Amino acid sequence: METALSLNKNLFEIEFKGKPFDLTPREYDLLAVLMQESQRVVGRAELLRRVWVESKPLIRVVDTYVCRLRAKLQGAGHPGIGVARKRGYRLIASSNESSVAI
Repeated sequence: METALSLNKNLFEIEFKGKPFDLTPREYDLLAVLMQESQRVVGRAELLRRVWVESKPLIRVVDTYVCRLRAKLQGAGHPGIGVARKRGYRLIASSNESSVAI
C-alpha cells in the first residue's frame, strides 16, 4: 500500500494511502506546490505568486489554506505541513517521499 502522497497532474488528484483527498482547486494547487518543493521551506509570497496567479489576496489567505490542508492531511494520518517561523511552510515527509505522476 502507498504511504506517501501522490500527485496525478492529469486528473488533478492527490492521494494518500491510496485514498484521494477531497480538495478545492486552491487547496490542490497549494498542496501540489508544497509537494513539488518538499525539500525546502516555501515562503508566503512565493505561494501567493504560484497559487493565486489571477488575483491579489491578502497574504494571510495562505495561512487559512494551510490550516485547512493540515486538518485534512492529519485527519488521513499524514504528518501534515510544518511552519518555519517568519519564513514559510514545508510539507512534512511521511514514511516515503512524495511522488509526482505526470
